[in-house]
Amino acid sequence: ALTSKLYATHNRAGEITYEQIGELTIRVTITTYTKTSSITADRDTLDLFWGDGTQSRAGRINGRGDILPNDIKRNYYVAEHTYPGRATYHISTTDPNRIGGILNVNFPSSISIPFHNETTFTFLSTQFQGSNSSAILLQPPIDYACLGQRFVHNPNAFDPDGDSLAYELIIPREDVNTLVPNYQFPDQIQPGSDNVLTLDEKTGDLIWDAPQRAGEYNVAFKILEYRQGVLLNSIIRDMQILVESGCKENSPPLIQVPEEICVIAGEEVVLEVTATDPDSDQQLELTALGGPLEVNVSPATFSNAGSYQDQPVSGLFRWLTTCEH
Repeated sequence: ALTSKLYATHNRAGEITYEQIGELTIRVTITTYTKTSSITADRDTLDLFWGDGTQSRAGRINGRGDILPNDIKRNYYVAEHTYPGRATYHISTTDPNRIGGILNVNFPSSISIPFHNETTFTFLSTQFQGSNSSAILLQPPIDYACLGQRFVHNPNAFDPDGDSLAYELIIPREDVNTLVPNYQFPDQIQPGSDNVLTLDEKTGDLIWDAPQRAGEYNVAFKILEYRQGVLLNSIIRDMQILVESGCKENSPPLIQVPEEICVIAGEEVVLEVTATDPDSDQQLELTALGGPLEVNVSPATFSNAGSYQDQPVSGLFRWLTTCEH
């Protein structure tokens, strides 16, 4: 008799974030990026472990998921929970399986490895210390690199409570306290002086200079949240980098905008942002992400043409600041 295991290739990337909505109540969002064509592995709910000995099912809130290019689907799962008391909790979700062929995860059998993610958070005294929601990661966790060319990714993390953030490169998980087997950091694939991966612990810039083998890679990093020097929470982002061969020699656009400005609350910030490209035959699209665009009180705006245009392209960033900021 012959037996075999069948795996439904599925998970690419994701993270768990949360919002405190009551004294001891949070609303959790699990964001996953999956393989669209893996129909049999599609999930309309995910198991969520709350860290207090209970679990529940988080339902998908964006229909059947948002279909993106390159066989990628984005899913949002949401659930709410009330805890028995103030403490530090570890919430997690685990789902079989990852996609197949990831070069640095148990290669060549990444398809058999579960996709696990977790977030740690602390309830504070809302009367004396305020509420505590996680950072929001505004940049999607799937990015594209070119073979032999410098690659830079930043999660564009924004903390709605104004807490300080730091970054730490880690090994992806397959379960609670369990690292994925046979993991190699991307710069260990065809290693050398021309293949170096770094993560800036302050800015969150993930720099890979430069990929030496085309294919799909996964990288995980922890985002640590501090308030007045005390570690409160951490988020793990498990992201995918798709390294493509055959990219033509291409220089990144040049963006002209002040690196840092200082204003008094109540003043309006008005900045014109201009982008050009050393490759003069290319069109550019200029967009904006960041905390000022996400705040509830007097959010910033960024106006531009909203599509690819002949260069130079420009946009106007405008933000009427308030004391809440």
